[in-house]
Amino acid sequence: MALRVDPASDEDLKRLIPVIFDAYGGHNPYLNAAFPRNLTKEGQEKALQRVLDMQVSNETSQWEKVTDTATGEIIGGAMWLIYQKEKSEIHELDGPSGTWENETEKEYAQALYNSYVREERAFWESNHLAPVSKLSLPSGK
Repeated sequence: MALRVDPASDEDLKRLIPVIFDAYGGHNPYLNAAFPRNLTKEGQEKALQRVLDMQVSNETSQWEKVTDTATGEIIGGAMWLIYQKEKSEIHELDGPSGTWENETEKEYAQALYNSYVREERAFWESNHLAPVSKLSLPSGK
């Protein structure tokens, strides 16, 4: 199987978001907290909206897709945060109204996220280097 990696368009992200969540099958506690109901159409639509909003609000966010060249099927992807300038602002985990069923769910998701990025932020604050972050998303294949 020949694979190709390309930047993902907004239209590609509509196809990629379900691939990501289907690959984890509801077994990733962080994704379940950060993107509630991610195996449902409603949850995936909210996740897509958050991703698209981040593309606009966070200039460092760059999505890549992995395509099976024989079938044209998107089989995986990754979001990279690439800092081309010295240190940009730190973004907190958030989402549009209705992302979480209640404030407790949101606080739990934010606590998980903060534990995930704690070391990255400490490194970020301790020097003048601009780190590269990657959220890698397997295809499940």
